[in-house]
Amino acid sequence: MTAGPRVGFVGAGQMGGPMVERLLAAGLNVHLYARRAAVAARFADLGAAVHDSLPDLARSAEIVIVCAFSDGQLWEIAAGDGGLLAAMPPATILVNHTTGQVATLENLAARARAHDVEVVDAPVSGTAGDILAGRLTVLVGGTAAAIETCSPAVRAYAGTIVPTGPVGTATKIKLINNALFAANLQLTVDAMRVAEEMGVDPALVAGAVVHCSGNSYAMGKVDAMGWQPVVEQAMPYLVKDVGAVEQAAQDLGVDLGVLGAVARGGSFAAHGEPHDTAS
Repeated sequence: MTAGPRVGFVGAGQMGGPMVERLLAAGLNVHLYARRAAVAARFADLGAAVHDSLPDLARSAEIVIVCAFSDGQLWEIAAGDGGLLAAMPPATILVNHTTGQVATLENLAARARAHDVEVVDAPVSGTAGDILAGRLTVLVGGTAAAIETCSPAVRAYAGTIVPTGPVGTATKIKLINNALFAANLQLTVDAMRVAEEMGVDPALVAGAVVHCSGNSYAMGKVDAMGWQPVVEQAMPYLVKDVGAVEQAAQDLGVDLGVLGAVARGGSFAAHGEPHDTAS
């Protein structure tokens, strides 16, 4: 039996798919738009109401959650021709899980206000496994009323919800977090190189350091998976997010200093073309 507000969802991909699973498992009234027929069919079988266009979805929901990979995808989904905002009823809420440029988010929020729609700035920290386990961290920026309204849906997959202030603050904090993770991972990978050159098995180093003062989230991941799988898994996001924090810093006249230098210029190159993981 479905309950609570009507929740629209766009972006049921690598991260968004598990979110939809958790929303449905929580008994929420989920409305879905997906580009791929197989994705739409899968979630229809699980109980979601599937819509064949973004406007149709927008008219059917009180809260619309967007989990896109990039700014370009977010803007097309929300503000492009045939996008969500033009069809969302007044006083509805758009929850944005996309980590991207602060300027894009602020422009989107201004466009939404013109349609009497509120945006909740809600970048996430964690993995698909964290979502399925209900332990995802979600930073939320926006009005207290909008955050309260969307919280029952977000709690379906979040273990921790952290209010950060107005729209834009959550994205700024998330970008700082991701730059720090990138820098930590760069240092961890370089520590593995140093271990090899000293004639010590890197796996032994990682297994020891996780119990010592040099430990970090990055080191824990390397200990569990090895450094190459961690880098391969994280690279699409590091490419996008390191670029986003650099652009945000430039826009705000902020010097990233050592943080920026290490995040960008360590043992592996956090540059290149990001991968599209949205559905």
